[in-house]
Amino acid sequence: MRFYEAEAGYSASGTAADRRILLATLHPNIVLYQPESLPYGGQWQGREGFGRWLDAFVESWTDITPLNPVFHTCSEETLVSTVTMRAIARSTGTQIEMPMCQVIRFSNDLPIEWRNFAWDTARMRDALGTAIAEG
Repeated sequence: MRFYEAEAGYSASGTAADRRILLATLHPNIVLYQPESLPYGGQWQGREGFGRWLDAFVESWTDITPLNPVFHTCSEETLVSTVTMRAIARSTGTQIEMPMCQVIRFSNDLPIEWRNFAWDTARMRDALGTAIAEG
């Protein structure tokens, strides 16, 4: 919950101070996995790597609103979050609303591994104007 509260603060302000507060909610050795097909996809390592992903994500989307998040505790070290994400693509103005899933593993009460799963990455790419050309 600390992360989500800090994320809301950073999303609202965009300040360097709020970015630092957000990154401090993560384990120093955090590894974030995003779907490879997205413009900000791949593996992002460490707090600064997570911060670079966050910057790329915010460059892609605006008005990011998580709706009805549900947290499922799998063990002391693993949490699964399901949420409907609403956002607007900055490049096209297209709004999306779709289910997302996050699998988060903790070490010393801080997220150390974070895997995001989107319901429809092709639709996200279409909204961003980065659809893969068929051919």
